[in-house]
Amino acid sequence: MMPVQAYNASFVTRLQRAYQQFVRWGFARFYREFAWTYDTVAALVSGGQWANWGRAALPFLAGHTLELGCGTGTLQRTLASTGHSAIGLDASPQMLKRTRNKLCQAGLPLRLVRGVAQSLPFSSASFDTIVATFPTEYILDPATVGELERVLRPGGRAVIVLAATFGHDGMYQRVLDLLYRLTLQRSPRQPVGPAPESMLGRALQAQGLAVREQWVPLDSHAIHLVLAEGSG
Repeated sequence: MMPVQAYNASFVTRLQRAYQQFVRWGFARFYREFAWTYDTVAALVSGGQWANWGRAALPFLAGHTLELGCGTGTLQRTLASTGHSAIGLDASPQMLKRTRNKLCQAGLPLRLVRGVAQSLPFSSASFDTIVATFPTEYILDPATVGELERVLRPGGRAVIVLAATFGHDGMYQRVLDLLYRLTLQRSPRQPVGPAPESMLGRALQAQGLAVREQWVPLDSHAIHLVLAEGSG
């Protein structure tokens, strides 16, 4: 007979796994059937700073650029309107539809591809820069990391906006902190510490890329940026 403590531990483990699966299922619906809510939700959970947080990557982008997980096209619209040569990739047809609508309404060129980061539909050494803003767990998949290295040109750079912190703390931020924690995400209410380190940075480094992680100040906020460069 299984001891009571061992049974309880096993039950808690199963419950945690079930909750993680439920959260993943919820996010999958959010990115597809409920993609029409994305911009509103993103604004709410960032205190209206979602677009600004993503734009923190702009000073680090150069040349032909691929955006992984372009979502509803906020960064794509900025890239296209500022003359960047950029392609947006997303696995969700609903997200790509919303991106397409934004670009068409602004009279901007459409350079969108449906696909997954783990198997990029591009030839090797195709891009000078790859960017992703607040990517989900796909970014940690070894297949994704390998594809990043493959499609980057010699001396190319991957720019990942991994996280952000709130510039102020109040009741609104505390409610959002709880929401982030319930959905198993890093809360923007967490304070800025020393030079950040991440699992993603270590994975990119293991792939042979030179990695630098830093906090980038943005008004009163701070953005956790991961920069990974290939050999020239």
